[in-house]
Amino acid sequence: MRFADCVLDLSARQLERRGKIVPLEPKVYELLEALIRRRPAVVTNNELDELLWPQVFVARTSLTRLVSKLRAALGDSPRDPRAIRTAYKTGYAFCADVSCVPSAAVPMAAIELVWKKQSLPLTDGVHLAGRDDACALVIDASTVSRHHARITVISGRATIEDLESTNGTHVKGARISGPTRLDLGDELTLGSEVLQVRRRGASALTVKVDDKQKDGVRRRKK
Repeated sequence: MRFADCVLDLSARQLERRGKIVPLEPKVYELLEALIRRRPAVVTNNELDELLWPQVFVARTSLTRLVSKLRAALGDSPRDPRAIRTAYKTGYAFCADVSCVPSAAVPMAAIELVWKKQSLPLTDGVHLAGRDDACALVIDASTVSRHHARITVISGRATIEDLESTNGTHVKGARISGPTRLDLGDELTLGSEVLQVRRRGASALTVKVDDKQKDGVRRRKK
């Protein structure tokens, strides 16, 4: 997505300004992505708080500081906003004109996590992984925190971020401290639970059962 003198690559989670990559803290990037996806609508302060700090109470100044960092990265100003508009006492909106830039990247295949032979599909969107039943990806194990990690999938490309879990999140054996890309074949660990990133088939092939096998099934049922 191109706007002003910036280009945002959602699949790579990367911002460029005037041809140079602009490093963004994870939550600053999440704020930018939330606003640009909802443009031109105003995203309320409460919505942003829940998105950026789920189920955690934070002071209003936390969001204000994050917006200031984002504006600095974009070369924007609250007095003369070209990208981030303040809706007084309500929230923020992305107000710059946006055009789509064709990407040369090949979309990643549909993917899934495999845990103890259980398939956990990763569709586009945000998936919370943890022990809590409310999580989209429930990993019911004692070493996994209730809200352990967040996996974000955009156009089939996945990144994982630890949510300050007790026992940490590891990708390919290394403990992560920020959003980390997941590729096919990667092994990740939540606590002591090992999961693998696999390609997800559209559907499994149907196995033809011959007459002898059918008779065996009938006898077992009896």
